Amino acid sequence: MAYWRNVSEVEAYTPPAHEGTFNRRLAGMADGMEDMEVIIGEMEPGGSADPHDHEDMEQSMYILQGKMHVIIGGEEAELGEGDIVWIPKKTMHEVKNIGEGNLKFVLMYSPPKQRI
Repeated sequence: MAYWRNVSEVEAYTPPAHEGTFNRRLAGMADGMEDMEVIIGEMEPGGSADPHDHEDMEQSMYILQGKMHVIIGGEEAELGEGDIVWIPKKTMHEVKNIGEGNLKFVLMYSPPKQRI
């Protein structure tokens, strides 16, 4: 089993209730990770994630590039490169790319979102 990969080796997918978003699952349960999942994502200008929550997992998002408007638990902010958000279980949240270029970010879920 390899313990590394390059992002170019991972197929992109669009999560449900997201527009203009392309994620690549870098590490998760299929790789032997029982308590964490790491995803790199990209959202086109105007792209969004509709309001939703995660019943049984926590989420964190670190912004690599771009600007976003986020609402988490009713609190709003405009964030950009170098900012991080954390989202507890069962907390409603939504994201919109408000920049002129692509929003790039790293997502972390615990426990992993994708189950085997």
